[in-house]
Amino acid sequence: MPLEIRLINESEYTAVNDFYNMTSHIGRPAPLIIRSYDKFCWEFINCPVGTSIYAGAYEHKEGNKPVLVGTQCVVLLKMIDAKGNAIMTAKGEATLIDIKALTRYKKKDILKELFSILIEECGKRGIEFLWGFNTIPATYKRLGFDNPFKSYHGLLVLKPVKAYKNIVSLKINTTPMDKFKIAAGAGLSYLYSIKKSFILSRKNKYRLNFELNENEILFRNASSPDKLIFLLQDKNCFDWRISANPYHISYKSYQLMDENNMLSAQVICSIQKDVAFIEQTLFDSKLNKKNRQLFLKRILTLLENENISVVRFTGFTNNRLNQAEMNLVKSIGFLFTGKGEWFTFKNLSADSIINPENIYLSRMYKQGVN
Repeated sequence: MPLEIRLINESEYTAVNDFYNMTSHIGRPAPLIIRSYDKFCWEFINCPVGTSIYAGAYEHKEGNKPVLVGTQCVVLLKMIDAKGNAIMTAKGEATLIDIKALTRYKKKDILKELFSILIEECGKRGIEFLWGFNTIPATYKRLGFDNPFKSYHGLLVLKPVKAYKNIVSLKINTTPMDKFKIAAGAGLSYLYSIKKSFILSRKNKYRLNFELNENEILFRNASSPDKLIFLLQDKNCFDWRISANPYHISYKSYQLMDENNMLSAQVICSIQKDVAFIEQTLFDSKLNKKNRQLFLKRILTLLENENISVVRFTGFTNNRLNQAEMNLVKSIGFLFTGKGEWFTFKNLSADSIINPENIYLSRMYKQGVN
């Protein structure tokens, strides 16, 4: 049974989504919740920079149609540098390989061949680098990727009893000892977060609104004088990532405007049930620490009034701006509980001087499905 590795045509995308819904693959069994084709189209076809590039592994059996046994894709996303120059990038997603196919073709490196097809196509389209997040760094290292650093998980408990019930409900077969540890953790996080109460409010020249504006200029002001790279979050990006998001996730934007009605700070949050995620924070470098703390405290109060029990944050320490964000949320009571996923990076341009440490990162860089 020969195995064919090639790019997938858009006319075959229905089969790709069916493969996702029906197949046990690396890292998990087939999903318990079926993904609709509309959700697939939102995530991989209707992207702000165009349709994703998909590669597939097809098993050929005599007398039958080829059967899809593996997929890998890259989502095209545009970043900008400190001068506003556009950089075409691609984010790795949708690594699905049928477990039985891995056994049948154990002498073939299916994942490596899928990536080879994608990298070749990315080169034709002027993609400068591949990036993403993963939990299998050894595999990506074998594929020629770097895994330079990890993310960090932070949380702030607003309602300890409700937070405890929420965490317990997410776990299967929870033992009494597990429940004790969860209760102790929720209590400790709540006590640690009390410091936010001691940040006293005061009048200032900034005005709060709940709009969601493009943030390219704010990013440049936030990252100055460092020469960082940033995911372009223009209207097309926000319309795709937030407005058109088909999952049961609500988004809120909080912004500070100065006396000239210029954007001085922007915090984007997502809410799922009674848990809020701070997706991204950006502050003009002229905004002092006290006003940043007051702004975040105001947001936490608004979230608490909406019966939010826990606020989560994903942080990075790869550059000065990301490190400053982590230090800021720690200063208002966030407790960091451990490390998360690895950041994955592969340079595709021979003359590129892009360093992964110079890429500003946030949870907005994820796919927005959870």
